[in-house]
This record gives sequence, C-alpha cells and structure tokens, in this order.
Amino acid sequence: MKVILYAALTANGLVAKIDGNSDWPSQEDFECFNTTCQKTGGVIMGRHTFDNFNGGNQADWPIADGLHIVLTHQEYLETKHPNIKLARTPQEAINIAEQAGLKEVVVCGGSQAFGMFMKEKLVDEICLDIEPLMFGRGMQFFDAGDFEIDLELLDIKKLNKNTIQLYYKCIKV
Repeated sequence: MKVILYAALTANGLVAKIDGNSDWPSQEDFECFNTTCQKTGGVIMGRHTFDNFNGGNQADWPIADGLHIVLTHQEYLETKHPNIKLARTPQEAINIAEQAGLKEVVVCGGSQAFGMFMKEKLVDEICLDIEPLMFGRGMQFFDAGDFEIDLELLDIKKLNKNTIQLYYKCIKV
C-alpha cells in the first residue's frame, strides 16, 4: 500500500488560517489534489478536515464515490454515508484501505493526521503545493511529533505563475 501525504502550504509552512480556514489554495492546487485523490480511489483525513469539507457535504468530498477514511473516536459519521469508514489509528486506516482493494491512498489532513502518519513512518511519498502567501498565525503542517524522516526529491512542477509543487519520496531505514 502506497501512502501519499498531500498538503497545500503557505510559503511559511502553514496549512490553514488560525480559525481552521483552508479555502485559500489556488485552483491549480485543487485540481492536482483532486486528480491525485481520484487516481488512488481513497483518502484518509482527520475528523476536523472531514468537517471542513462543507460540514461533510458529500458533493464537496475529494472523491465523490471513493472511499473516505476518517480518523476519529466519534461514531456518528459512519451511519450517514456508506462510503465513509472510521479508524482510530493510522494503521487501522491503512488496513481498511487495503481490505477495500486499494493500492494507494492519500492522507489529506489535518495537522494531527499528518503528524500521526509521519511519526509511525507510514508515509511513502509527500506532495506539497507551496502557495505564494504567508499567515502570521495559523495551523502548522504537523502537530508536534517525535520523528525524523529523510526525503528524496522526485519532482518539481510549477502549477501556475506563483505556485510550485514539490514531490518527495520518504526514505525508510
């Protein structure tokens, strides 16, 4: 199972405004993110990120008909939508994706989910879309975590005049 961590970042490394708003990335980021999610057929996200997809409105999910795995301890989600599965841990989320027959999955946020996957060394590749803006305060890319992972740069793309995409492989030792 290939696990791809995908994030849009400000130039100073934030993933959301202080109030959790993450509606600022470019259209090109949105299109690349959706293409990646469609290709894999499954996404993993924390509950707060799930709630930010328009309060869980299915039309705004990264994959309209794909598998959505939400890291949470709450059970209210699963009864509302059949293509949502709940997991308490990153490894449980990966197991659910594998049982569904997926070969790849995208971890799309937020800070807590990113940190948990990195700490457990479950990420194979990282795709970062760097947007040309900065916030004085906001949500960090990762919640504090005790991990160190070497990266190998696989690709650099210019998504638009000012937005770049960095694609890395995680070196697992």
